[in-house]
Amino acid sequence: MPVDMKALIAETLQKMAQKGNIDKITVKSLIEECHISRQTFYYHFQDIMDVMEWSVRRMTQQLLEQSLAEKDLHSALQIFIGFTAEQFPLLEKLMNSQRRPMFEKLMTDSLEIYLSRLMLHHHKDVSMNSVDRDLLLRYNVCGLAGTLIAFCGRPDLDQDRLARQLERILYGELSEWLKE
Repeated sequence: MPVDMKALIAETLQKMAQKGNIDKITVKSLIEECHISRQTFYYHFQDIMDVMEWSVRRMTQQLLEQSLAEKDLHSALQIFIGFTAEQFPLLEKLMNSQRRPMFEKLMTDSLEIYLSRLMLHHHKDVSMNSVDRDLLLRYNVCGLAGTLIAFCGRPDLDQDRLARQLERILYGELSEWLKE
């Protein structure tokens, strides 16, 4: 069976990041760990950030497919929260690295794709002009990113409760205090 070289490189980078300092990982150290040539690496990727981007896009696509297979928004959110909680140690390292600005952009871009597809899947019949939709989507993406970072690393995280709360926010049910 042929080796998926891109996946091998990405998985190796993830393992290296989990063990050590993400800022210290170089192309040289990565290719040594993968037992591949520099030429093989550059055939598949431009640099370390390119590997991260490819990994994030791949994970986002997998999460999206799993989420869209769910019957409701709550179950879809649970999949995303569970994944984020499981990957939180790596996420925290990335957020504390010198690459934080690039990773934040990757995270918000991925969340935007995720939320827009998820909302279209669960709410096809909602009509809204594109300017309002884009603003609402960006607002929810930034809120979701901040919430996941703030809550998914907690040892007392109740994933089901967080999914219910996020679902209520996305449905506009927790905005009652704004109406007073």
